[in-house]
Amino acid sequence: MPARPVEQVTTEELLAVSGSTRDTLYEWAAKRLLPRPNVATGPGGEQFAVWPVESLERVRFIVGQLRQGMAIEAIVALVEERRPRR
Repeated sequence: MPARPVEQVTTEELLAVSGSTRDTLYEWAAKRLLPRPNVATGPGGEQFAVWPVESLERVRFIVGQLRQGMAIEAIVALVEERRPRR
């Protein structure tokens, strides 16, 4: 595994926490539940996604809400309410 800054996590780490699929993570990012990942390049030129470290806590929150029966759109609304206005 290529070296990466500690303030970032890999897709594989998020998948391990979420128990979901890559498609689901990217759907959550499209719904603005997760920040969009950045693309990093490993020493062999391979590219891979890295996510801000706060993505781990957000995934835990989303999964917890889903396990309690909350619909994804309700989670989106909850997150939007908490998001600071710019």
